[in-house]
Order: sequence, then structure tokens, then C-alpha cells
Amino acid sequence: MTDKLYQETLFSFLGEGEPEAIQDTGKGKRTTATDKVRVASKDKKKTAASVTKSEPETWELNTETIIRYGGENIPLTDYFTTEEITNGLQDSSPSDEQTGEDNTEMKLRKITGEDVRKRMENDFGELTEELTFMTFNKEKNMIIPVLTARKKGSGMILDRRHGVYLRLEDAVANRRSNMYVPGADGHMYHIRETEALTICKKARKVPSVPALVEGVRLKFPMIPWGILTQFLIIARHFARTYSSEIHGEIYWDGQGYQFVIPAQIVSKHMCEPIEQIFDENHVKVMEIHSHNTMDAYFSAQDDRSEQAPILYAVVGRVLDFFPQILVRTCLDGEYLMIDPHTVFELPFESATNLDFPQVSVKGAEDDDTV
Repeated sequence: MTDKLYQETLFSFLGEGEPEAIQDTGKGKRTTATDKVRVASKDKKKTAASVTKSEPETWELNTETIIRYGGENIPLTDYFTTEEITNGLQDSSPSDEQTGEDNTEMKLRKITGEDVRKRMENDFGELTEELTFMTFNKEKNMIIPVLTARKKGSGMILDRRHGVYLRLEDAVANRRSNMYVPGADGHMYHIRETEALTICKKARKVPSVPALVEGVRLKFPMIPWGILTQFLIIARHFARTYSSEIHGEIYWDGQGYQFVIPAQIVSKHMCEPIEQIFDENHVKVMEIHSHNTMDAYFSAQDDRSEQAPILYAVVGRVLDFFPQILVRTCLDGEYLMIDPHTVFELPFESATNLDFPQVSVKGAEDDDTV
């Protein structure tokens, strides 16, 4: 199969609205995706050859210095204070002269490209020390982070007979018998090359990548049972007195959880918050509402309102001795149910001794007790 035919066949799997894989340049010559990859590769080599890594001592930075990255002009002051830019950073490695003296005052030094890279890495994870070198254009007063290419291309896993790619263009340039490419629908597609066919279908499994499972992990401690109890007391009051629902919110302030009942309008089938309680120093962890005497379930109105990637809980049959509770979260407009035991502390766990020698378990060993 020729490169041209191969490329045309592979790109025929693109969905509607995608740009044509092969374009007429208007000069009687077609440009294939393979050609584009080759041209891009040459351009990268030229760029790498023309850019030199600046020595830190030649960098004369000031508060007007900008960082050019990702198509943006980012002020240096986004990552360093005016004092740091003007006076320098504290040097964590004192000189030999300082080492032999009692003077513990830290020496100030100029900001280097590595300093800039480290702080930018918090926002741009790809700017790792291994793959990045920093350049400085004195005339334009501009810092430019440059990502170096990986040996086998960024975002690709290549084996003898299969390859995992981020883009269809990479598959064209680095073909394998079995290729795996993500689609816009969130599925991974398996493209199989034979002598006569190119087959594309949703992949059942993908080699050389980790097996993942859906799930949610709370970064903060589990929500205390006492907070849930507070909400249940309030929910029972509104259900018994007004036959209405009630809405509550749980926040993390860095030290512990804060439970609030915001201003709201409630009825038997609705609760609508009308105020925002906390500021940016508080992280909203959960919104929780009751269904008075009805079962716990997420309604169509809940689906329209609960779209953020936080925890949502609904408590039903609040007048029962043990009410019902459901917990979920939302990502990309889809919901993931969560076991409440992984979110709330359990009131039935105890650190006391639970050995009962007077209780024998039928079928257990003679010396086993509960």
C-alpha cells in the first residue's frame, strides 16, 4: 500500500466536520499528512538549531519582562513578586566564605530560567526539567520556554506491532499493524492494518497503558457524622412542620468542615438557594438536600442544577428511624454514584474491645470467639 493510499484510507475514518486529510494546494500538487509531518519535523530541527540556551548570568529581567508560551504573553510578575525580580531570590546554597562564618543571612541571586520553569510547571505540567530549556530574548525582553521532542514523538507508545497515539497524523507517520487513537466521543479506537483492509472499531482494550477504573476519592478527611446529623435534624423539622425540602452546603476551610443553611425558598417539591455564603478561601465540598417523606432519588431538576464536579447528596424519608441517602458527583454532564460510606464517617465504628469470649461461632475453630 502506498503512503498516499494508506493516508487516504486511514483518514477516511474521520467524522463529519473534520478537515480534509488531503488538500489541493492549487498548484497541481497534493500535500499528505505524511508530508506535513516531515515538514514539521524539518521545521523543528531548524528551530532547535537556531535557538540557543541563554546563560543565566546574561538574563537582565525586570518587571516588564514577559513570558511567551502557549500563544500568550504572560507577565513575569504572575510568578514572581516585584521585590524578587528587582532584588533577586534567596540563595539556598551559601558560598564557601559564608559556610565558615556564623553569618546565616541568605545571599540574594538573580532569577534564572530554571526558577521560572519550576514556577510555571505548576500551571503547565509539560514543562518538566527533562523536556524543557529556557531561552531569553534580550531585545524583546521575553522569556521563551522551549519543549524538546521526545525520542519517539510526544504522546506515543510504539511497539513492534502496535502503537498508541494522541493524533491520527501520528499514526500516519508511525504506522503499525494495530493502532489505537482516541476519538472525540471519549472512546479509544482500534485501527487494524491488513494487506487488503484498514479496519476501525471501538477498542475493547489498549495495550501498554494502565488499567483504570471509575471512582471518586475525597481529598479531605471524611465528613463527620455530626454534620450529617445536624442536617437530618433540620430536615426532619422542615418535613414535619412544613412538609418541605431543605438545602444545605458543606465547605472545607483548610482546617475542618463548615456546614451552613443558606438563604433559600423551599416548598414540598423544591428548594432554591438565593445566596452565596463563603468566599474563595472556602472549598465547596457538598450540596445536600432533603426529600421530606419521599424516597431518596435525584430528580430531573436535580440533574439540571447539579453540574459541578463536587459531591451532591439527597436524603429521603427523613422521618424514618433510618433515612435513605444517596451521593453522587458530576463530570462532563454525566453522573457517578458514590457509596456514602466512603464520604461520611460511620457512627457505628468503635475503637473499644470487641472480644466476647462468651459468644461462640458455630463452625469456627474451638478457640475462635467473636
